[in-house]
Amino acid sequence: MRFPLVALGTLSIVVLAFGCSSSGSSGGGGGGGQGLPPPNPTPPPIVTNPDGIAYPVANLGYQARNGSTPGNVIRNYAFYGYPLLTIPNSTKASAGDLKNVSLADLFDPQQKRYKLIHLSVAAVWCVPCNDETDATVPLAPTLGQQGVIFIQALSDGPTFGVGATQDDLNFWINKHQLNFTAMLDPGLTNLGQFFNAAAIPWNANIDPRSMEMLSAGVGFNPDITGDAQQWLDWIKANSPSYCTLDSQCSGATPHCDVSSGACKAQ
Repeated sequence: MRFPLVALGTLSIVVLAFGCSSSGSSGGGGGGGQGLPPPNPTPPPIVTNPDGIAYPVANLGYQARNGSTPGNVIRNYAFYGYPLLTIPNSTKASAGDLKNVSLADLFDPQQKRYKLIHLSVAAVWCVPCNDETDATVPLAPTLGQQGVIFIQALSDGPTFGVGATQDDLNFWINKHQLNFTAMLDPGLTNLGQFFNAAAIPWNANIDPRSMEMLSAGVGFNPDITGDAQQWLDWIKANSPSYCTLDSQCSGATPHCDVSSGACKAQ
């Protein structure tokens, strides 16, 4: 599903010169749109994180943080994909190998696994998407040691407006030797609310403690490490904007009201 561009936080809506348009071409072929598509564009989301904590349902929306104004909580989108790739698969996988990748898998209010989530959207036809992916792969292991997890959704195959298939995703993984989570969002079924489909890559940084969108915008920022470090520092220096556990509250307001994401006295 595709929608017009939604305005995002002013800190993050700078459209860089490295953005795509629908006239772009990767020059790299692609899966050709062949192969077995999933039975549905997206699977039903997993509703709790690996620790059994329910995904937040308050403050949902599409706006990123704007200065001191908190961003919205990103919805618990679910995708078909390959989670936590380490050694790329050099052969085509069967349809049964696509896993449910839900954002709830990454929700981490206690920061046991993750300190920052970086979500991006790419397409096979998009030249800056290819460049950004190639730049991210060598940095992912080092940033991963700092708690940054990269996840990338493929929206189109080699043709603009034609939703990506599993073959396209397999091609993309092997072309770029991906070492992070890769998934399908054909036709931008999930993420089409956030940006114009032709204006990719799209990138967002998310606080795993609350799933608040810290930044979001289109274009390829070559300073991937600096961008991640900025938000790692912010998360270290600030409490989550919305609580999900009582342990995130203190003082006169020790109780977390999960229906509002606010700490309260009772």
